Amino acid sequence: MSDTELADRVRAFREDGYVVLPGVFGTDEVAAFRRLYDEGADDWQFVHGREDPPLIVGHLVERNPRVALGAVTRPALLDLAEAVMGPAVQLDSTVLFSADAEDPEAKGRPVHWHRDRFGYFPNGSYMKPLLVICFAYLQEMTIEYGPLRVIPGSHRTPVNIPEDRLEEPHEDEVLLHTTPGDVVLIHHNLLHSGTHSVSEDRRQFLGIGYNTSAMRHDESYAGPNVRAIVATARRTRDRRMLRLFGEDEMFDRRQNAGFTTPEQTAWEAWRRADEEHAGESTDARARVAQARRRFSE
Repeated sequence: MSDTELADRVRAFREDGYVVLPGVFGTDEVAAFRRLYDEGADDWQFVHGREDPPLIVGHLVERNPRVALGAVTRPALLDLAEAVMGPAVQLDSTVLFSADAEDPEAKGRPVHWHRDRFGYFPNGSYMKPLLVICFAYLQEMTIEYGPLRVIPGSHRTPVNIPEDRLEEPHEDEVLLHTTPGDVVLIHHNLLHSGTHSVSEDRRQFLGIGYNTSAMRHDESYAGPNVRAIVATARRTRDRRMLRLFGEDEMFDRRQNAGFTTPEQTAWEAWRRADEEHAGESTDARARVAQARRRFSE
């Protein structure tokens, strides 16, 4: 993604509260996400002694790092998250969602309008997100499958929806008819809703959440695979990867930086410092990248 493309997407995100990124994941990756859900669902059904599959399979990097690590570090997603949140991004959650069809009479109706975790009722001004959510739908999002619905600008404008209308269409809504591999990235404060699915097949998406390293997270960083990724990041002086998995060695200095200059100025300086820090282990980083490419093929 060029600097111009990134700047355009940042402007759209700040104005509308969401941006659609086409073709982030390829056909093979979409198929891998589907398999990862099936494998995780089989494990869940076994350990719980249940015949019905779970709605969500989570902790995907620990479960299958060869599939999930490349997804959560995809530049199209992580670069944009850092551009709107600053270089203090950690992985909040990874989930694969899969749901059966519902009552055909619900076709085309919202599931439930809401703002996400850390949300607030806006006052008309833009505030940088505390959480960015990425939805990668694994099928063509027709009206039968139930596309994501958003109300553009509602992350900053005080759009009010009465309790008795949270499951009704909104006059300002936009329905996002994406294709497999596209990603919708939203501000956590944007009003959005799913749409009831009436398709014969299950409605599935990959969800990735990023928040700041100052906050709690839902992702587990304690398993052996993630701990090995963290150890490798420490060996290769990769502060960005360390932050992604909850280890921000610059936290105290940067989260208490005084804030007397525009934050974008500080962010750019911090990025350069991290690149210089990582540059001292160029050979080790190249070997790690080469090995990961080999074993991802």
